[in-house]
Amino acid sequence: MAPGTARDLGGLRGVTVRSLLRAEFTFLLRATTWPHDAAAIAAIRAAAKDVTDPDLLMALSRRHHVTGLVARAVGHCDRFAGSRLRRDLQAEAMALAEEQFRQLMQTHHAVAALRDQGISVAVLKGVPAALAVYGEVGVRRSVNIDLLVGRDHVDRARGVLERIGYARSAPPPGATAHELQGSRRYGKDWGFDHFHSDTGIELHWRLFQNPRLLGCVDAGDAQARTVAPGLSLPVLPPHVTALYLVLHGAEHAWSRLKWLADLAALLRQDTHMPGRIAAAAAAQGLAQPAMAALLLSRELYGTPMPEETAMPGWRARALHAVARASLLGAQDGAELEDCATATTRKNLSHYLFSRDPRFWWHELAYDLFHDAAGRGLRHIAQRMLNVLRLPAAAKVSPR
Repeated sequence: MAPGTARDLGGLRGVTVRSLLRAEFTFLLRATTWPHDAAAIAAIRAAAKDVTDPDLLMALSRRHHVTGLVARAVGHCDRFAGSRLRRDLQAEAMALAEEQFRQLMQTHHAVAALRDQGISVAVLKGVPAALAVYGEVGVRRSVNIDLLVGRDHVDRARGVLERIGYARSAPPPGATAHELQGSRRYGKDWGFDHFHSDTGIELHWRLFQNPRLLGCVDAGDAQARTVAPGLSLPVLPPHVTALYLVLHGAEHAWSRLKWLADLAALLRQDTHMPGRIAAAAAAQGLAQPAMAALLLSRELYGTPMPEETAMPGWRARALHAVARASLLGAQDGAELEDCATATTRKNLSHYLFSRDPRFWWHELAYDLFHDAAGRGLRHIAQRMLNVLRLPAAAKVSPR
């Protein structure tokens, strides 16, 4: 099935994907269908004929962090030859490739420094993920370098990063011991900025704020992956990485096309991958967000479902509907947190991931307490309002 073919999935009866898509978003779907083989290029060129607003296409490409893939796609279309759109995209794609080479060396430097101190580390996402999914750099954007270490090694790892030019930025340098303790208890990572680079590091002690989401994954599970001649980095096993990508996208309600494009490319690489993802998610009690992700990928990219797929339950259908609304609702380049009630849906949808009361408790504890350490009941009450993110509430960046 071609991307964007009419479907009736996820409980949105009578509403087809094609009826929801602007021409520029349809082109984005074609552009992010990887690999760009002969069939994909033909679909890209056909979609290009309907594009009437190059500025919107550029805004959507940036909003969804897919300028690298869109630059490749525009390069296949004679219609855009000599256009400002093609020039701007090519410039951003070149900058992206240069940035990824710098990120690769920064990652290698940080990993080597941590290992020299006996700290086990795994690289999450980033350049290794781009190479695993797309086979090359310059097509997938990574904002930060994500590193996973053991919970007991966080303070030592912080010292190592500070010695090689990083400074903690989140929590801020002036955070009290009580606030740091709260972030360690309810959060998942600390952010670090580098004095001479725009790329920072997120130092994880777990993959998600909620320890019931892949809380069993440890840096010691990492496997070496060759990313360049003579250069390897420790990454999580492929089946863990795939499930991590699924749950990471679900946490953000699949509000960036980049994440879904990654998943779709992985599903095309291995015909057994859908079944492996579904089985691994079910073993963790997380079948519903995985099913919603597989449904959305099939709907937009035509990727296969597991061979034995039961009818999705109401929770999977609800999660699919939230993801669909988050991804397709505002096709004008607006961020999710700028759309009224969008983050309300996203935050509340987390409670549909699992039936385990322990999962719900950890989710609620994070929502209420993660940045309220030492600030009293008034701040906790404000957090309760922010969980809802009502239109009148102050804008808060997505987590």
